[in-house]
Amino acid sequence: MSPSGDDVRRQLDRLLASAVFANAGRMSRFLKFVVEQTLAGEGERLKEYVIGIEVFDRDATYDPRLDSIVRVEAARLRSKLAEYYAGEGRGDAVVLSLPKGGYAPAVTLEHPSAAANGTAMNGAASAEIPATPAQHVSQRPLAARRRWALAGLIAAAAATAAVVAWAPDMAPMSPLRIAVLPFSAGTGDTGGDVLAQQLTEGVTAELVRAGHFSVVASSAARAVYSTTPRPREAAAELDADVLIQARVRADGDRVRVETYAVSGELEQKLWVEGFEGAVADTDALERDIAAAIAAAIDATKISR
Repeated sequence: MSPSGDDVRRQLDRLLASAVFANAGRMSRFLKFVVEQTLAGEGERLKEYVIGIEVFDRDATYDPRLDSIVRVEAARLRSKLAEYYAGEGRGDAVVLSLPKGGYAPAVTLEHPSAAANGTAMNGAASAEIPATPAQHVSQRPLAARRRWALAGLIAAAAATAAVVAWAPDMAPMSPLRIAVLPFSAGTGDTGGDVLAQQLTEGVTAELVRAGHFSVVASSAARAVYSTTPRPREAAAELDADVLIQARVRADGDRVRVETYAVSGELEQKLWVEGFEGAVADTDALERDIAAAIAAAIDATKISR
């Protein structure tokens, strides 16, 4: 027996109304979009570019190679789903997941009769579920589901441990919030503008991967900064404790990035450092900058 479209929609509503997704507006929009598109038989259309345009409000110039927002948010969505099913949704009959390597959601029916009645059931047995064109459906034995949920708990515990290690006296429920504002390039330097955008997105993604902080989405930081360039006002709008800014200067096949951290409340520079690398190897440069930012903020002992 396959879960019906109504089964999946009820489960989607349950997820979006949960505590895990309560303050995750854009992530909820992401999940709703991919589920509804898949139910409509448009799962093959769920490419990174389409999601960037439809969910994250990118314009026609959006280039997934330079802007990693979809990949970063997909990883966060997978973690959120694992967190939900490890806790509040551990007895749900219908399990939604986002398999790695794509953006079409998978649906697992843990107990056919429970799903048909729109109820949750602890200890439900798995069922054979044939795939349908409108839904990417997979079978997941209960033991596998528990391993998946355990992995989510381990990931959540690791993130909490990272926060505690960074600031033992800070409550882990309130990690420091960082916003990476759009890096700037030299006036009239078109190539530098593209490189600056790439570095902005890359450093943002690396800080997210580090797991030490709460990081504002790059699209939100860009939108606010375009209309609110004053650090204090931008920080208030983004609810950010620290703003990261940088100037990018390309010279042939080399690039130099002057990076600094600013206290949003005080409008004071907390740290400044220059980085240099090859234009062809910006990945390494992004990792170096993000690591230095984390170490510098750690050293300042800022708390939320």
